[in-house]
Amino acid sequence: MVELGLSSGWSSPYLAQLTAPDSSLPLTLEQASWVASLVNVGRFVGAFLGSLLVEYGGSKRAMLVNALPMTLCWILTCLADSPIWLYLARLSGGLCLGMAYSTYPLYVGEVALPRIRGALVSLVSFGGTVGIFLGIVAGSYLDMRLSAGIYLGPCLFLIILFVWLPESPHHLVKVNDLKKARESIEYYRAGYQVDEEFEAVQKFVRGQGTLAFWDRFCELLRQPPLLKATLLIVFLWTFMQLSGFNNVLFYMEMIVRDAGVTVIEPKVVVIFAGLAAVVASGLAIWIIDKYGRKILLTMSSLGVTLSMIGLAVQYLLIDGLPAAATAGISSTLQLLPIGSIVLYEIFFFLGFFCVPNAVLSELFPANVKCATACLASLAGAVFAFVSTKSYQPLVEAIGTSNVFFLQAVLAFLVTPYVALFMPETKGKSLQQIQDDLMIARR
Repeated sequence: MVELGLSSGWSSPYLAQLTAPDSSLPLTLEQASWVASLVNVGRFVGAFLGSLLVEYGGSKRAMLVNALPMTLCWILTCLADSPIWLYLARLSGGLCLGMAYSTYPLYVGEVALPRIRGALVSLVSFGGTVGIFLGIVAGSYLDMRLSAGIYLGPCLFLIILFVWLPESPHHLVKVNDLKKARESIEYYRAGYQVDEEFEAVQKFVRGQGTLAFWDRFCELLRQPPLLKATLLIVFLWTFMQLSGFNNVLFYMEMIVRDAGVTVIEPKVVVIFAGLAAVVASGLAIWIIDKYGRKILLTMSSLGVTLSMIGLAVQYLLIDGLPAAATAGISSTLQLLPIGSIVLYEIFFFLGFFCVPNAVLSELFPANVKCATACLASLAGAVFAFVSTKSYQPLVEAIGTSNVFFLQAVLAFLVTPYVALFMPETKGKSLQQIQDDLMIARR
């Protein structure tokens, strides 16, 4: 996840540099929008590939394969001397992103203890936030090719690490390798309640029956509780993207600059925002299993909504002003976009970034879990691409302020949906959650 974060944090500083007049590899705004959005084209393909790898090779092997396209991404970035190289690099990075979001919530959900499962998923997501912050800082001060060369290191470390880790016990039971399944439980649980967990895993996996990969998607439609849970997950992943995450992340430095901020360098604002995201993501690790998933999503939805309104108001005030006039905006007024960006990062990473992954790892039985992860990752990829690629055209068509107002409305819609339809899964085992769904079905 640190590598995914580095890839995501890459865009804000380097797109600002590459679109500047003195860029060594100049990009137009149209080319920059493709560099930003092609990540999500690769992510779409990666969602399918990751799900197939989980189904036939297990979640651990799928995580290992994830490192390969990210390695290629950084190699292509090192070699980039034209926009086409960056297009290919971002496609490759997106492939890794799609695979990761189809695999890591399942892997963590299968190996973690119930009482810390939410915290552990959040900890993995925290690695992504740290990666984004490091990518923003490195991108602000290092040459693009030098930073890409440095980022290759963690990819190699990940490959070495996952070669030695055992497969998840759920996959080993599924392929009837019970001896290794027990050894896997002993490894991941450090000898804690091995017999009880071994029996629970066998009940969980074998109680779900066996289905062909494509039949698993049909199973989601046949059972109302599973269909409801699937729609919940797809909704969360969709509105996570439509609330402006990729636009803020990829264009953050340009947004701050165009908002007339001069009291602080835009890149410094971006660094502070990235640091705030790290703190919020770290806080989520502690509170997700203390207060539950629903309250975090509600706080995140309301906070993101207010932050987007703040950005919209700032652009409403400066829309139509000549560029020279925006340079004279008072330092007090400049606090509005600065505060809005920082608060957006805090509230987004407090809930939107980690909770959907935690819920994805918990709601579904083994026989349809990879299908749901695939659908969630596909929804994220499609709407992230739509949001990112349409950002510049929408800005030109309706103005930046109206784009942010629209994203504020979409972020707010999460609040009533969570209150009405989302179950609380805090502290429950995977089998308990499935039992609750069966009760709801009756």
